[in-house]
Amino acid sequence: MLEVQGLVTNYGMIEALKGVDISAAEGRITCVLGPNGAGKTTLLMTIAGLLRPRRGSVTFEGRDITAASSAAVVHQGLALVPENRLVFPDMTVRENLVAGAYTRLARNRGEAMADLDRMLERFPVLNARVNANAGTLSGGEQQMLAVARALMTKPRCLLMDEPSLGLAPLIVAEVFNIIRELNEDGVTILLVEQNAHMALTVAHHFFLLDQGLVAFDGDPGAMAEDEVIQRAYLGSAGG
Repeated sequence: MLEVQGLVTNYGMIEALKGVDISAAEGRITCVLGPNGAGKTTLLMTIAGLLRPRRGSVTFEGRDITAASSAAVVHQGLALVPENRLVFPDMTVRENLVAGAYTRLARNRGEAMADLDRMLERFPVLNARVNANAGTLSGGEQQMLAVARALMTKPRCLLMDEPSLGLAPLIVAEVFNIIRELNEDGVTILLVEQNAHMALTVAHHFFLLDQGLVAFDGDPGAMAEDEVIQRAYLGSAGG
């Protein structure tokens, strides 16, 4: 469904991605793991059209979207849930959700508003605070809002950047339950995470990114069987 080949992306003179090849199969959860500075966020931002690569390609459902704008990427069916949530703090929960549907409003406002109602039904915590400014929500509530806002674009593939970052363990578990449910509903997910233990409970396939390169990829069982990878990324000696 999503293919990234030979991707090189720079920040000025710094090469953040050095020729990355990854893929995300339709209907699956693919995780990108790795330490801080590995290039994980750069990868998602490049796929989403927020950064331009120097070389390489991004293909989605057979279409080359390497040079597409971020708005065009959304139109193609990809949506990003950014790191640190980045909700609009001075807008209400409802207004944030409407903003998520901005590409759809001109075509079919009625359908978009019906989806908004479905989002509020799916996320009761948002329904309870629908008229509150997003900046007054807790971190977990803001993460739910960021996910719901992305879903308002009706994506076929959801890009999620560190959804567990800064959240309490109980909220992290809730977020990962939502990830499972979305995937069961047919949404393909490319998930970037530092919490490898949690990510591997939902992943069908994973890639390890280190210093801008793919260091390892396989299914979660492959990581469990590799002691070197276990020590480096999970802090254990296997098992």
